[in-house]
Amino acid sequence: MLVSSLFGGKPREVMELWRDGQFVLCLSDEIVAEYLEVLARFGHAKQETQEFLAMVSEGERVAFVIPRERIQAVVADPEDNRFLECAVTAKAEMIVSGDRHLLGLGEFRGIPIVDPAGLLAWFAAR
Repeated sequence: MLVSSLFGGKPREVMELWRDGQFVLCLSDEIVAEYLEVLARFGHAKQETQEFLAMVSEGERVAFVIPRERIQAVVADPEDNRFLECAVTAKAEMIVSGDRHLLGLGEFRGIPIVDPAGLLAWFAAR
């Protein structure tokens, strides 16, 4: 979701809420590395990579965590487990993702997993 926010749509709207201080973004080194790999794999320009790095280096609205446990909940795509590990360690209130494997869980250890539209609807209802 974070990488797709660079290109517009609902993910960008979510990141605008983040930039407005509406929530804290929880990340781990593994998640940042994956995002950088995705940008490189799809041949995105240096500008998108720099924009991404600038976004995640904004300290007060980003919480970097070191996951304390390895989770094996997503069998179809084990790399998705890093998002669960980060959320559990950070005691996140919600996981926002466009990934079908994560969304298929619905929730993990009481943490709801929603797509960007779901988060936007949640904010609209508050």
